[in-house]
Amino acid sequence: MYIDGQWIGSVSGKTTSIINPANGCIVAEAACGTASDVHHAVAAAQRAFAPDSAWRRLTADERAELMDKTADLIEAHADELATAETNSMGRVWKETRYDDVYAASGAFRECASMVHELQGATSADNPGMISMTIREPLGVCAVISPWNYSMGTTAAGMAPALAAGNTVVVKPSSLTPITTAMMIGFMEEAGFPAGSVNLVLGPGDEVGTALAEDTDVAKITFTGGTATGLDIVGHSSTSVKRFSMELGGKSPFIIFDDADLDVAVDRLMFGVFLSQGQVCVAGTRLLVQRGVYGRVMDMLQERIAHIRIGMPMDEQTEYGPMVSKRQMERVLNYIRIGREEGARVLVGGHRITEGAFKDGYFIEPTVFVDCREDMRIVREEIFGPVLTVQTFADETEAIRLANATRYGLAGGVFTSDMGRALRVCRGVDSGIMWANTYMDDTGGLPVSPHRQSGVTVDGGLDGLKEYTVLKQINLKLTPEKTGWFGNDLSDD
Repeated sequence: MYIDGQWIGSVSGKTTSIINPANGCIVAEAACGTASDVHHAVAAAQRAFAPDSAWRRLTADERAELMDKTADLIEAHADELATAETNSMGRVWKETRYDDVYAASGAFRECASMVHELQGATSADNPGMISMTIREPLGVCAVISPWNYSMGTTAAGMAPALAAGNTVVVKPSSLTPITTAMMIGFMEEAGFPAGSVNLVLGPGDEVGTALAEDTDVAKITFTGGTATGLDIVGHSSTSVKRFSMELGGKSPFIIFDDADLDVAVDRLMFGVFLSQGQVCVAGTRLLVQRGVYGRVMDMLQERIAHIRIGMPMDEQTEYGPMVSKRQMERVLNYIRIGREEGARVLVGGHRITEGAFKDGYFIEPTVFVDCREDMRIVREEIFGPVLTVQTFADETEAIRLANATRYGLAGGVFTSDMGRALRVCRGVDSGIMWANTYMDDTGGLPVSPHRQSGVTVDGGLDGLKEYTVLKQINLKLTPEKTGWFGNDLSDD
């Protein structure tokens, strides 16, 4: 762990093993922190936030320079980071190398470029007085990051907090802490002052809970499941905290009969089976218009049959293992539930154990048809390579089915009718929608999840503002009495 500028072990002396999900082998040992370690880290971050600290004396330009240096170091060590992430999370190497690494460096660069944009407003409507608002940092920000896309999501939490002038305490997932520790090392090398950035490792039920309960933590940024997010809010009830939470999703992927089916199915494959479905915005509910249902199913089966499943460090591999034995068992249990509920497995549905896969946590890409909206596999987030299929008659039914969930994270629609595309994007209750593409955008714009998918604004200047607090200042240019009370004793 990294606390107050020092690399240290846990006060308990305990460690936990990091497992390669492709073969079940131990790849590293990590410190296993406790509540005491958390309070030590928060205290260090609080000291670093003091007005006269080295961190608080930095100008906005100097903070931006540290962040740009960190981005440079992340990119310079891209191969090392990608290898470490692949060996602990199981995402295929080419995905971590060309996606997650640059998502992390990009988060630092984007926020560094906006440090001068945190501006307030002024008003001179009252003669002789100037009123203004300024944006100030919140204080100590806790960043609790998940095991999927751990580099990108950790950086996306740290970067805006630091750009705004806060200090941070980071707690990565116990399954994938290696690349976060590496990034913290790059931040140390870049020159971040002691205490401005701290790293605590350990299980969420102790370390995460301690961060939530610590009254000196001003804000918690969390990416993960809805149930865990609610638990964090509950443990934070002893103090007033701010939250940025991106939680669960069950995103609809809607194909109309006038869509370019080749493009739609290609994007569907990417949207549901990338990273073995372990993606928050995965389009795991396929809604297909009845007129093209048969063609879409034929095309989907053909594409799935040609997925290159293999060891994640092989650059030819397109699809690897689940992150852990526990996650594999969770997904297999949902597949069992789907069968029991009456859904039919069209493709997949089993663990892969042949040959080199025997000790890994591999599950076949799986498609369920004959699904109903009341089924658990349709309503609940599985977070694995499981696609459910439902059909619809018209636009109204498509929107109704898309909204038949408690989540509102993302969604996609494929149609050649741009008017319909816009109507569906407006009608589906989610934070981000794609039309005729999926997981694709120009960048720079904020996004905010709906319903039980979270409470936050991520990205862009609006996202950066989430790490500040507004202060109003009123300056009277010439002091004068109110005259409210009549007794003037100034001459007595």
